[in-house]
Amino acid sequence: MSDERRASNPSRRTLIRNASILTMDAEQGDLDRGDLLIEGDTIAAIGRRLDEPADEIVDAAGMILMPGMIDSHRHVWEAIDMGGLVKVRPAPYLPAYQQWKMRTIVSMTPEDHYLAELVGGLQAIDSGVTTVVDYAHGQISEAHTMAAARGLRDAGIGGWFAFQLGVAPSYKPGDTISLAAANRQRIARPTASHWATAERLRSELFHDPSAPLQLAVAPCGNNGTPLDEIRDEWSRIRGMGIQFMPQHIHKPEKPHPPGVMGHRGSGIEDLADAGLLGPDFQAVHANALTAAELALMREAGSMLSATTMAEFPYVLYAQKGAPIHAHARNAGVPAGIGVDVPVSLTSEYFEHVRSAYWTLYLDAGHPGIVADCTSSYVLDFATRLGAQSVRLGHRTGVLAAGKRADLVLLSTRRIGFGMAGSLAERVLTFAGTADVDSVWVAGTARKRHGRMIGVDWDDLKNALTEAQRRIARLAATIQFT
Repeated sequence: MSDERRASNPSRRTLIRNASILTMDAEQGDLDRGDLLIEGDTIAAIGRRLDEPADEIVDAAGMILMPGMIDSHRHVWEAIDMGGLVKVRPAPYLPAYQQWKMRTIVSMTPEDHYLAELVGGLQAIDSGVTTVVDYAHGQISEAHTMAAARGLRDAGIGGWFAFQLGVAPSYKPGDTISLAAANRQRIARPTASHWATAERLRSELFHDPSAPLQLAVAPCGNNGTPLDEIRDEWSRIRGMGIQFMPQHIHKPEKPHPPGVMGHRGSGIEDLADAGLLGPDFQAVHANALTAAELALMREAGSMLSATTMAEFPYVLYAQKGAPIHAHARNAGVPAGIGVDVPVSLTSEYFEHVRSAYWTLYLDAGHPGIVADCTSSYVLDFATRLGAQSVRLGHRTGVLAAGKRADLVLLSTRRIGFGMAGSLAERVLTFAGTADVDSVWVAGTARKRHGRMIGVDWDDLKNALTEAQRRIARLAATIQFT
């Protein structure tokens, strides 16, 4: 990384002029030719013909200014092995993914995790994402976790570094272990070392509550765990002052006994009866949630993330159900979308946003939504509503005075970028990473004139390729029986 990337200056003012502004704010609406003033990390003003002094004036004539997009669920560390697996064939992918993960995480060094999170965070920004929930479930030690968190922070993206409790493999490259034992260690009960890592993350890296990137914790207790154990774990997380707890939710094949999460449905009713649901809880995937479960989440102020592109291969093959983002939204639960697995899916985020529309056709319960759908409705999952789904709606997701200056400026010069239709229609239908001219995260420019500031992609690609090959050689020496 070079010194070109500028740190946030609380007094710096940037005036973006003459843009077509897609605010995603229903009260304000769009501006066909407007100005926006950034002061420090905040949007200070938005309107027509702003007459304000500024340190920098950006002429955005003919361009579209929109909110930075929200990725509500991504395992950023998986960028270390992009292409190592693909989802084109879901039958072999389903059993292969967890085994790939269990081999890979014990073959990575802390330096590999720093690189993966740095590259993954930069890729997200490059594609127009300014806020990400990094569900960090691939770090096997305190050193690995601290390095990963530093890599994501150094990328300059906002959102949450969500440390997964309970990752505890005992094996290493060259070992032979039963698959059942490795699976049990993939996410086990948290130990003193996991809690010490969480405390160190909080005290050393995430002690500033105003920083764009904050600490979240992903609980290990899930379906199959006694509710008393979940209560103890969640109480301890909340006692640390953690404000956000994402959790993978999948309906068990068979109901668990009373007193265990997963006794009813996907476990949401069990959590609600135990008094555990709250506004800090985000259910991830959760395709099989019922209307009653969604109602309980709404009453508790909980949130949901649907990784729409990642889910679609399993709708029919594994009968997991279609992505549930529209059902959740209809039920009053803030719903966002996310990449999920960058090892096997593109980081081109506009493709994932479009999948939030196409996947509606996979669910017979959505004909009315599809018939009445609009481009703004779909973009909402990645902007305004997406920000609410990660408990950051008060800070980001729309372009309005007082919000954090998370912005994406799109060039429309490419011949394939349609010029007719509303701003939302043009963005949803045509935009891609190649059109992202500029990105500001909390008022700091991270990309300008189509180039990431201070980033040498060639050097990073070479480092990533070398690490990928080395890790693959080590991972191949692990035998599961």
